[in-house]
Amino acid sequence: MDNKPVWRTILSVAFGLFALVRLALTCNKMSDNSSSDNYQTQSYNRMSSAIEASKNNYQNNIQNISNDIFYESYDSISKLGDSEMAIYHIKKVKKDTLLPLDLTAKINVDANSYIQKNYDDSLKLAVKLPDNTSIFMHSYEANSGDALENLKALKKKKGIQNIALKMDEPNSKFVSYNYRQNGKKYNGYALISKEDRQYTSIEFENNKLSKDELEMKTFLFLAQLTK
Repeated sequence: MDNKPVWRTILSVAFGLFALVRLALTCNKMSDNSSSDNYQTQSYNRMSSAIEASKNNYQNNIQNISNDIFYESYDSISKLGDSEMAIYHIKKVKKDTLLPLDLTAKINVDANSYIQKNYDDSLKLAVKLPDNTSIFMHSYEANSGDALENLKALKKKKGIQNIALKMDEPNSKFVSYNYRQNGKKYNGYALISKEDRQYTSIEFENNKLSKDELEMKTFLFLAQLTK
């Protein structure tokens, strides 16, 4: 005669049922594992692609904003926070500073000017002076031998107009131009030099100085390059 307590019998039956259910679930899960793994892999790949696309869009947006930011006013740039300054590679000089353009040339920029250096784009250097003058230095390779067409392509977003040759030499051009942005007219001067297919362009732009005033300021800066 079996003297096993009733509670132990109930427990044994319950445990047996539990074991059967677990076994069934395990078998079912194992059969679903391959399809689940495939689904998870596909989901991961889609998520990775989305993240990579988002990252590329973010970097492209940052690059576009970075390239255009020195077209904004001096006051606008002065309101940027430290993190934004770091993202756009902008620094403020606290005193008059000799700024290298290359291994042999430097220009003197006024105290409290903002400078920006890029290393992976045609825009190599940008300066915003306290009087709102912007200085841009571009370096790029072009198949076209037309310096003016290259300048228009470089300034495509601005739609520069009234381009006039002030100096025309075989390997260098000095031109004036203007454009409108946010309802304001900007005057500009550019010195473009060419060596083989490599072009270097230094542009001076301002929406407050007259053409004559900006031209004189441009000459004073360019004179530093001849020293």
